[in-house]
Amino acid sequence: MKERAVTLGLALGALALFWILMFPKPQGPPVAPRPMSTGADEEGYRALSSWLAAAGVPTLVLHRRFDQLGNAAGAPRSGNLLISTLPFGIVPHVPEYAALEAWVRAGNTLLILAALDDTPLWSAVSDNFVPQLQRLSALRFVTTLNPAVDPVTGTQLDQRAVMTPAGSEIVLNASGRFGLLEGVRRLATRSPLPSTQWQALATDSSPVLELARRADNAQPALWVKAAGDGAVIVSAYASLFSNRLIGQADNARLLSNIIGWSLKPGGRVIIDDAHQGAVDEYDAVKFFADPRLHHTLWWLVALWLAWVVAAQPLREAAPNAALLDESAMLRVTAGFFASVLRPVASAQWLLDEFFGRLRRRHGLAPSGAPPWEWLGSQAGVEAAALAQLRDFHARTLAGRRVSLVRLQGIISRISGQTS
Repeated sequence: MKERAVTLGLALGALALFWILMFPKPQGPPVAPRPMSTGADEEGYRALSSWLAAAGVPTLVLHRRFDQLGNAAGAPRSGNLLISTLPFGIVPHVPEYAALEAWVRAGNTLLILAALDDTPLWSAVSDNFVPQLQRLSALRFVTTLNPAVDPVTGTQLDQRAVMTPAGSEIVLNASGRFGLLEGVRRLATRSPLPSTQWQALATDSSPVLELARRADNAQPALWVKAAGDGAVIVSAYASLFSNRLIGQADNARLLSNIIGWSLKPGGRVIIDDAHQGAVDEYDAVKFFADPRLHHTLWWLVALWLAWVVAAQPLREAAPNAALLDESAMLRVTAGFFASVLRPVASAQWLLDEFFGRLRRRHGLAPSGAPPWEWLGSQAGVEAAALAQLRDFHARTLAGRRVSLVRLQGIISRISGQTS
């Protein structure tokens, strides 16, 4: 009974160790859902995708990387609109940037909704995404600084970034009455959390057109920039077309204008869900969260424990393996050393070992040099054998090939004459 209790305890310990090593553990409190075409929360895009479907606008939800945009099902090579939101949930690979740039230059439009002047709940824990935004848009973004002056001395103090308070609902005013802004006068925005204000600067000779400004400080917040035969539109507000705001002010009219301006016959509106986490790649979290996997594992654990605890006849001890043939082991070892050691190195080792053994056996002073004088003074040592040993030593030092069999024979012969 005691043995079975010990066996059961060890089995449970092994099971616990397996669970610790193999299964993902909770990573903290849940975070806000990311903005996707299926998102029904205030910051999702379900209202946008439902509106497009009801209006008959050809729509495609992207679940692939940007370097596979050209293979999007049913989408032509040009005349499409891609809506992508930053910060990303899955950072693009390096080849994706070049592929997306080529796709835009071929005659497509990229609409980037960036959480610059607003901070949605889902973006609160994101890393700095400005370098990714700059690479996608070919624009440089800098924070708006608030110049501070000492009222007493009049000297300029350290500048601080201008912040928008949490819960602010900033109105954007259209900057003109041309095609993209036809029927657009005011745009509604909202930032649940405090946010920094940003400015866009051109990085090349391509003109950057301002589309809308903030009503509170007249700073631009919506831009369009030509890129080859296509264009890039950047919004400093990621929530501009979210479920909460798309029906307010003229937000929906602006999106309608962008779609009409971007799409060509056969073109599609592509919503980028892939870089918010819904990518058609292996997802370990979803795999381990599948209840079918849990049911299977529980059945396996139950069967395993039943097998371990149930009565098992003890097996007879296996007979001792046959003793290893020492001569065979020596042959294998010698063959190994013969295949990896050069003959000259083996000859040098034989000579060094022989000279060292002579010095230890006869009480000679330790030295790395051969004891030629002592060997020459020994009456029992044949002069011919000593001359051959000198010749082998000289050939070894010169790196010339020697016969290990003959060298071993001479060493054994002289060793017997000096004992």
